[in-house]
Formats: sequence, C-alpha cells, structure tokens
Amino acid sequence: MTTKAEIEIEQTATGSTLTSRQRTISLVAIYAAVFTWGISYAGLMPLMALTLEGNGYSTLSIGIIGAVTPIGVILVAPFVPFIVSRLGTLNTIFLSSVGSLVMVALLPIFNTYNEWLALRFVAGVFGGMSWIISESWLNSIASEKMRNRITAMYGAVMATSFAVGPFMLTMIGVGDFWPYMVFAILIAFSLIPFALIGKMAPVLNLANDMKISGILIAMPSLLAAALVCGMVDMSMFSFLPIWGLRMGYEQEISIQLLSVFVLGNVVLQLPIAWLAEKTNGRLVLVLCGIVGIFGPIGVTLMADNLYAMGAVLFVWGGCIWALYTVSLAMLGERFKGGSLTAACAAFVVAYEISNIVGPPAAGYAIELWEPHGLMALMSASALLFTVLISARGIYRTLKNQASARRS
Repeated sequence: MTTKAEIEIEQTATGSTLTSRQRTISLVAIYAAVFTWGISYAGLMPLMALTLEGNGYSTLSIGIIGAVTPIGVILVAPFVPFIVSRLGTLNTIFLSSVGSLVMVALLPIFNTYNEWLALRFVAGVFGGMSWIISESWLNSIASEKMRNRITAMYGAVMATSFAVGPFMLTMIGVGDFWPYMVFAILIAFSLIPFALIGKMAPVLNLANDMKISGILIAMPSLLAAALVCGMVDMSMFSFLPIWGLRMGYEQEISIQLLSVFVLGNVVLQLPIAWLAEKTNGRLVLVLCGIVGIFGPIGVTLMADNLYAMGAVLFVWGGCIWALYTVSLAMLGERFKGGSLTAACAAFVVAYEISNIVGPPAAGYAIELWEPHGLMALMSASALLFTVLISARGIYRTLKNQASARRS
C-alpha cells in the first residue's frame, strides 16, 4: 500500500478555518471512505491471486501482477500537484476513484493475463492519485494538538480494512464476475463520504520539489526496515492464501490466514509503540526483526495446529508492520522541517520499491522450494535487516566510546 501524508502542504483558509464540528465530520468521512476503499483493495489482491492460481498461472506470474500496481503509483506521484491545481481537490478525488472503479469492474471482462497487467497498472495510477489527495486532505485539517492521534486512527482504520477485505472474500467466494462487482461497488461507496464534505474540501498545493539525495546514506537501517516491511506486506497479500492451499488448508481458511496476519497489524501497534517509548526505537526494531526471522519458521512448524499457527501469524504481522511505524517515528526524531519531508519521501520510495520487487521474488521463491520458499524468503529478509541494524548499533556504540576516550 503507498503513504504520502508526509508531502508538504500549503493550504488556503478553506482548510484552516473549519469549526470543531466541521473538522470532526470531515475526519469521520475520510475514515469511512478509506475504510471502504481499503476493503476493496485488500479483498481484490487474494481474489486475483487465487483466480490466476486456478487458471494454472505460475507463482512468478502472479507476483508480477501484484507488482504493477505500485509501479503505477510511483509514476503518477510527480504529476499529482499539476492535476490538483487544474481540477481541484474534490474533482481529483472523484476522477481517480471513478477510474479505479472502472478498472476493477473491467477485470472479469478483459481477463487475459496481459489485459490484467494493463488494468492493474492503470488502477495503480488512479489509486495513487486517490491515496495522495486523501492523506493530504486529512493532514490539512488535522490540528497540531491532535495530529498524532488523527494519523494513528487513520492507520488503524486502514489496517482494519485490510483485515476485513480477505474475510469478506470468504463470504462472497471466488468467482468470475460478482466478487469483482462487489469490490467495485465498495469503491463507489467511498465517494459518498467525500461528496458529503465536498464544500469543506481544502485547496491544496502539494510541494513537488522534495530532494532526497543525501538522505539515503544517512538512514540505511530505517530504509532497510521499510524495504523489509514492504516486501513482507505485499508478498503475504499476494501469496499467503496460496501458501495455505498448498499446505493443505481449505480455501476459506487459507484466505482467513491473511486476515489474522493483518489483524496483528491493527492490534499490536499501540503496545509496540508504548514499548518503543519506554525503551528506545532501535531496540524495538531489533526485536521486531528477530520476530520476523522466527515468525515464518514458527508458522511452518506449527502448520498442523491451526490455532497455534494463527497466534504466530498474529504476532508476526504486528511486528512486521511495526518496522514501518516505529521507523517513521524515528524519522521524526532525527529530521525536522524540510529534511523530514525529504527523509519521509526516501522512506516511502523504499517501501514502494519493495512492493514491486517483493511479489515476483516471493513467487520465484515458491517455485524454487514449494511451498516453503515463501516463508524462507520472509525469514531471510528479516535476518538481513536484523544483522544490518545490529551492526549499525554496534558501530555507533564503538564510535561513541572512541569519541568519549579522545575527549
């Protein structure tokens, strides 16, 4: 999924003179729109993967389908400021949402592999526009006093919708037509809240002059956290249901495994954030990395015990998403002002790159070692991250000790 809340915003009085009641209504509407859109996105990913699997496509081919959407998001991002300046905030939301709706509705009609590649790429373009404007709208109306809680609630709503999406798929079933129509209709529903608050839409000017050169070298551990989180997140959305099928579970249970994984994203973020506040963020990242190493191993070893495996998936999912949220908080501690914007931009780029690379790599890993290649790759990526951040921590400690002795 792409985060653009860190884009710098300049706004007119339209966004800054809302009353408390108007701000509350606007926030609830944005949360509602994001929730329905998230259900559609999260349900569509396993639906397409299972459909392709049933039609005999390789896991690598399925992974490529999962990778084209982030490519569309990355490519459209630089053009969003121009589009918004020409069309306005609300019109851009409607254009992009309708475009996404149409792309989903066309999936069962134009259903060859190459047609799906094209449709998912264009859906990424439209979806990227919606994502950037929605988060910019949210950021523009958030008061400084409530900003952290407002964005935290936004993240919780998003993660919850990602958990609901696969569960909804188990209720409507995998089919040739109606599941796609249901998810298209959900995107249409996301337009209703925006229509209700259209008169309160802020006039946004999104800065497109962010410079990330030099920031990359300054935060390798945090960028690695984004890479691992993005790789595991997108790979699990694409292949966890297929892994469940190949481990012998029924289709409904295989889909519900993904909901359990994402549920950990929702429930465990506040406890992990509390732990980071009471200790330090780097230590928590190391602990989450360790869970990322042994989580996939535990899931594989406990495959015969559904409840035990579900518990491991739950904890693993929460710790993997915490790599993103804790690292984002550490960026805020390390960088300020324009530097923070550039740092966040680099962080998001890393996340999106892993979204693109992750699914094909996971699909290839499954082909090399069926079905355990998926879990082996997830564990190996967490191992590399944990080694990197631990080595960086040791290096910093030795460097500080040397500096202290010289002084």
